[in-house]
Amino acid sequence: MWALIVKIVIAIILIKVIAVTYMYFSGSCKINKSFPRSSKFTLLKRFNFSLGADLQKCVHKMVANKSIQKRLSIKTFPETFFNCAMPNKKGITISTANILKHCPQLVKYYQTCLRDTISNLVGLEVFPTSLKYPTSCALLIYNEMGDWINWHYDYNYYNGRFFTVLIPITKGVTCTKYEYYDENGIIQSIDLTNFGICFEGNYVYHRASKLCAGEHRVILSCQFVTDNTINWVNRLRIKIKDFAYTGKL
Repeated sequence: MWALIVKIVIAIILIKVIAVTYMYFSGSCKINKSFPRSSKFTLLKRFNFSLGADLQKCVHKMVANKSIQKRLSIKTFPETFFNCAMPNKKGITISTANILKHCPQLVKYYQTCLRDTISNLVGLEVFPTSLKYPTSCALLIYNEMGDWINWHYDYNYYNGRFFTVLIPITKGVTCTKYEYYDENGIIQSIDLTNFGICFEGNYVYHRASKLCAGEHRVILSCQFVTDNTINWVNRLRIKIKDFAYTGKL
């Protein structure tokens, strides 16, 4: 009897150790990081943007097209474990492939105008990530109560620096805020309305807070790197991560 109890306790401890180890290396745990500084950019910056009427019309058509949307819901309890946030996520994604098919002009904007804007913003030449990845240029839709993304770092699979850009499609203020820990360890909360943000997610611990009932939020998410090369281990890891968005490897 005691031998069985000991085995169960050991199994529970091993599961917890494995879970914490996974969360640590996947970007779920808040840790102290030394981050790159430059005269133009450190961690996060806001910028003005203009999509234009044609692009906005195209985006709203995709938002109305339920057939190209994938809802993901990952819920764990508790939501945090020590200083690690469990990988909770709830919301809809329209992947790069579907945007390329239904609104190729948005992909062109991502690869040209937006790329130039971000290069100037960070003071480095950046490049779009591969269009074969579903999160390179994606639409994030929150339209159910509790839609959110828990605290995390954006893991950098690339050999160069990695930047995430968020552009609001809907302008109204909602319960869903972009929240992050600043350099002093203080949580900052941003309403994404009339400006976009660019941040180096590998160093910024951030989340999207939960949506309230009856609200609606649409965000364009784009990724840029200074070097698009990626080793075979990270290539496999990114495919496993993106399985949640496509349902296939």
